[in-house]
Amino acid sequence: MGCPQGRGGYDGATMLEVLDQARLLVVTGKGGTGKTTVAAGLAVAAAGRGRRVLVAEVEGRQGLAGLFGRRQLDHREARVAQGVNALAVDPDESLREYLAGYGFAPLARLLSWAHLNRFITAAAPGLGDVLLVGKVWEAATREARSGSGPPGGYDLVVLDAPPTGRVVPFLRAPETVAELARVGPIRHQADRVRDLLDDPERTAVVLTCLPEELPVAETLEGVAALREAGLPVAAVVANQVTGDRLGGRAGRLAALAKDPAPLAAAAAAAGARLDRAALGTLLDEARGRQRVVARERRLLKELRAGVDGLPVVELPFLGGGAGGPEEVRALAGHLAPGGLWTAAGTSSGRRLPSRSGAPASRGGAPASRGSDDAHPEAGEAGG
Repeated sequence: MGCPQGRGGYDGATMLEVLDQARLLVVTGKGGTGKTTVAAGLAVAAAGRGRRVLVAEVEGRQGLAGLFGRRQLDHREARVAQGVNALAVDPDESLREYLAGYGFAPLARLLSWAHLNRFITAAAPGLGDVLLVGKVWEAATREARSGSGPPGGYDLVVLDAPPTGRVVPFLRAPETVAELARVGPIRHQADRVRDLLDDPERTAVVLTCLPEELPVAETLEGVAALREAGLPVAAVVANQVTGDRLGGRAGRLAALAKDPAPLAAAAAAAGARLDRAALGTLLDEARGRQRVVARERRLLKELRAGVDGLPVVELPFLGGGAGGPEEVRALAGHLAPGGLWTAAGTSSGRRLPSRSGAPASRGGAPASRGSDDAHPEAGEAGG
């Protein structure tokens, strides 16, 4: 079942190495941790390093659409940013594509007309999830092609996966289906999808977390569950982390609370005259913020200790929230520091091993962007 305890090709890798070398990046986390926002940021960050990227969601929430400045996404791959295509995987459309691929297009049309698609997938445990992941598998393993039809191959597919409470059954659905379907095309499809998910040199799982007590505990449980299932966990992204603006100067707050005269003098020098009440309010705010910073630092330290060497990347708290392309690009800059649109692999001299013995990295040249022209009528939002 893949690498034992979820270890393998990405054990000890940095986030940059994961972005540069994975073929499928599965993003999960508890609800409310910014999972979809992180998936969008990872896609933009990877594209900024020269990779052709597809980001896909499977829950039908249309969470990705607004982050890229669009009203909605559908099952067709559409360009949403420079180097990034996106789609919302639809289970009904996935079933139709699957049946059509095996020469059963008339049956697919009949099922759609009779509204039996959901009945079919509900009747077979795990089949619906296999069809959803199968669509992602097709994109992640697609070779470059010319002419009509789907766009050329991608270097990386970022999957906005279900939350951690459901992600293991979701990713293990191919195994369930393979046990039920001993032979035939469904078994063949399930085996191919399982091979991709179990391969730590191609697939990496990233969990999102908030610097709060319950999310940290749930993330540690999620990492353990994914490792127990043999899935290749690669990193944790701590989202909405409060910035420490004072740093070493925080130690002066207690003294200033007793004697705010130095603070009043500094404010006056800056052109702001503050009375004692205003100074007290300002100091209370600063001390309250530092308590938040100290609590978050403690929790992040516990998180790092509990994930046993996995990289933990911090994303800053954005006052207005991450609601559009500008914020996604800002977060992408934190996920891939050192500037966007650099050549893939140039920021790190390390390369991950591959089973063939060749480096998994594509070298220093940026990948071409043959997929950018997919559905050009959609235009580009926020690239």
